[in-house]
Amino acid sequence: MINLEIKAQRPAIIQGYENEIYALVKASASENMNEKRDSLPLNLSIVIDRSGSMAGPPLEEAKKSAAYIVGKMREIDTISIVAYDHSAKVVVPSQKVENKGAINAAINMIVEGGSTNLHQGWLLGAEEVAKNKSSQSLNRVLLLSDGNANQGETSENVISDQCSQLAREGVITSTYGLGYGFNEDLMINMARSGLGQSYYGETADDLFDPFQEEFDLLINTFAWNLKLDVEAPDFVKFELLNKYKAEENKPSCWHLSDLAEGGEAWALFRLKIKDPENTAKNLEVLRCNLNFQTKLNEEVKNNKVGPAKLILDRLSPSAFNAIAEDEEVKRRLDEIMVADMQDRARRAALDGDWNRVNALLNESKGLAGSNEWLSHSLGELQKFAMERKTEHFSKEAMYSADKMRRRLSSSDEIHASYEVSDELDKRAYLRRKISRGKRMSR
Repeated sequence: MINLEIKAQRPAIIQGYENEIYALVKASASENMNEKRDSLPLNLSIVIDRSGSMAGPPLEEAKKSAAYIVGKMREIDTISIVAYDHSAKVVVPSQKVENKGAINAAINMIVEGGSTNLHQGWLLGAEEVAKNKSSQSLNRVLLLSDGNANQGETSENVISDQCSQLAREGVITSTYGLGYGFNEDLMINMARSGLGQSYYGETADDLFDPFQEEFDLLINTFAWNLKLDVEAPDFVKFELLNKYKAEENKPSCWHLSDLAEGGEAWALFRLKIKDPENTAKNLEVLRCNLNFQTKLNEEVKNNKVGPAKLILDRLSPSAFNAIAEDEEVKRRLDEIMVADMQDRARRAALDGDWNRVNALLNESKGLAGSNEWLSHSLGELQKFAMERKTEHFSKEAMYSADKMRRRLSSSDEIHASYEVSDELDKRAYLRRKISRGKRMSR
């Protein structure tokens, strides 16, 4: 089953005062869960931008990435391929992956065209997935674009709302941006609303990494549709600091990342606690339940674990201050705070205020402290800031911040240290990249 745990920055509050604390909720596999899991069949549609700007290496790498996924799929899996420019076309209708040669031949026939009707391409891919949608499969649209949506429906709100609706119906959307001309706000919001992942590559050579990451995540998923339900007593106010999507009509229930082998899904909360000044030695301040789905013995099951409870001692100020902070909670908080700083730096860059950008990045480095991954990531952003490359900086900052807030953490992660070789030994979806847009290499 799944372990659900809550722990606080310190396991106590100061008696008689209003307290602000941080609490980390973690979901992870229990012992032997991975050995018992059954992998769900995949039902995918790969939607490829073939607009004129994709001509040459970008389109060739996109086709190569699609062929990679097809090559890894099993006969129990289902695939469709859609290509779009000013209009969309089904290149490979939804079918079982039984003739990989014919599927790859159809992929190789895709050639560049005109403008970018992103919405029509995505919608056609979703329709192909819907033809064979099942609660017994992972149903997902993988959308690639290198440009702005400039044909058909272009409203970010409308498209994101449609992604949300399809996610409620069981069709998830993941997005891939390529280069510096695409709309990162649209692509990330489509993935957030569609309960999928968001990726980008600076160049065609960088595109393979995100496709590998997504496929590795899908094939190793053992628990999905995770919903974290949180409640607290009246004297506690809580706020989620991650950017998870809230359940429809239930603002205190959030969709967490799917759980895959070796990973932990997590959520960080800020709690404001007004001590009720009763005589109790300790207080229950937070309670969580987790609903999710798994497959065991060919059957998809609905599961629930919890409640997990956060109970804090009521201490004097001196006793409270004598307690050391929990290192894991602190590092997760550092990640969230650095992500917030990156968002602010991005807005400053878009306004052309590079002095503000540099000030925020320097402040972020102070927050990163001994966390080498955060420090290296900020160093990459500083390179773009020095060159005053607005589009480059905007995309790297936004994708980096999004990943920090929504990533699966590794269950054996050594937070303070960072070595590229160690990260490359992990599964692709657990790697801490210092540049979201660049391929990792030894």
